[in-house]
Amino acid sequence: MQAITSAPFLSWINRPGFPGHFFALLCGAILPFSFAPYSIWPLQLLSVALFYLSLKDLAPTQAMWRGWWYGLGTYAAGVSWVYVSIHVHSHTPAIPAFFMTLLFVSGLAWFFAGLSYSFQRLFSRQKFAFLAFACVWLLFEWTRSWFLTGFPWLYLGDAHINTSLKGFAPVLGVYGIGLIITASAAFIVDWPPLCHWKKAGILLLSPWLLGALLSLVPWTQPVENGEIQVVAIQGNIPQDRKWLAEEIYPTLEKYRSSSEKNWQADLILWPETAITVLHHQAKEYLKYLDEEGQKNNTTLITGIPYQQGPDEEYPGAFHNSILALGDGSGLYHKQKLVPFGEYMPLPQSWRPLLEFFNIPMSEFQPGSNTQTLLQVENDSLNYSIAPLICYDVAYPDFVAQLARDSGLMITISNDAWFGSSIGPKQHLGLARMRALENGRYLLRSTNTGITALIDHNGDIVERLPQFEFGVLKAEAQIMSGNTPFNIWGSWPLLVFCFATLLWFTYKKPKVTSDELTAP
Repeated sequence: MQAITSAPFLSWINRPGFPGHFFALLCGAILPFSFAPYSIWPLQLLSVALFYLSLKDLAPTQAMWRGWWYGLGTYAAGVSWVYVSIHVHSHTPAIPAFFMTLLFVSGLAWFFAGLSYSFQRLFSRQKFAFLAFACVWLLFEWTRSWFLTGFPWLYLGDAHINTSLKGFAPVLGVYGIGLIITASAAFIVDWPPLCHWKKAGILLLSPWLLGALLSLVPWTQPVENGEIQVVAIQGNIPQDRKWLAEEIYPTLEKYRSSSEKNWQADLILWPETAITVLHHQAKEYLKYLDEEGQKNNTTLITGIPYQQGPDEEYPGAFHNSILALGDGSGLYHKQKLVPFGEYMPLPQSWRPLLEFFNIPMSEFQPGSNTQTLLQVENDSLNYSIAPLICYDVAYPDFVAQLARDSGLMITISNDAWFGSSIGPKQHLGLARMRALENGRYLLRSTNTGITALIDHNGDIVERLPQFEFGVLKAEAQIMSGNTPFNIWGSWPLLVFCFATLLWFTYKKPKVTSDELTAP
């Protein structure tokens, strides 16, 4: 460690002040390149290791600002695609849209500020500080999944859908992979005073070897005679025309005619809000689809906006929903709504901002957390489907709970909001990780892409190119059984991290930074 920190070109990294903060900003900016579509996962180890190194010897307040700059770099490079939806599709003027995006990524950066402050204040002087750092990182990732409804994006583990660490996903979930990566990166910085290089090499390689072995375990099993023919339609309706009144009938006809040619399939999936009128306004159209589906022994599932009637629990409430017809049955209302996209977390007196920012679909209500799965029943095969709409698929524990005991997962989305940015490609990466965590095939239908079928190992079976009309046809497998992550979720990891940090809190003696960096 002493050799590392004394190198001339690195000696200023952990100094307080702007040069160190700027370095942290750059380290954060390279982190998103470890995720889809780039998938350069070694950059993740480099980014986290250098960030951990940059915290050495800083006071807690200085570490807080170091973490904020690191977070700003991470989210500015990784999720600034929200600007596309705000400016291009919501037609917010460029300058207000820029400052809204800056406010968004600056706010997210405070998670890293809290992470670095907490670590530096409580655990940085421990002999095994690298483990404490990993536990604190995991707990802040988990907090980000629920605080202010959550933003579960750019979790470290999501970058490892193609590495041997993917074997941990059905057991520990994406947080578990993130814990391994963070501990490994910090250990690389700390290992000289902790152990001999041979022992360090074994410790670093062991998770990768174990992950490869876990990848061979069949956590879920294919149902006998459970092969089904699936179709997913990618309508490619331009976002700026999707909700225009004159586009309603052409859109309905486009999806109807595309399905008419594929009634031989077992399952046909349409994208999020493929039907652009309210459920009760499309009764005759839905009746026709239902009858055709039953006549052909086909399940048709579509996204549709739904308004509760006068006799329902919340009369007049709007939902972003999934409806199953034909051999399928069930109605699901989206639970994880996009802040500032599907609802506005603002006081009523601030509602005029909606008109200024021109954000459609911002009055939806979340569905109940007691909703049942969609059901498919016919003469040859009965199974349940776990339905997910767009943002739902980003939440690991939510998806695991919903997918438990299901035979198939589906997700629908309209990523046209984010244009040709990296956002839709990151979204597909999240869907792949959810399929792997839960050991189930996942069929994904989107308006402009990326429509795909993903198998139970998280691998893409078939996909359509973006920004083209297309009909995906493939064979999916109904699965049975549950992965350990299905059953336990992230709770074992959370308990481990809380217990470890509690042990560090009361452990004596603590070592100083000088002792830790001694040769």
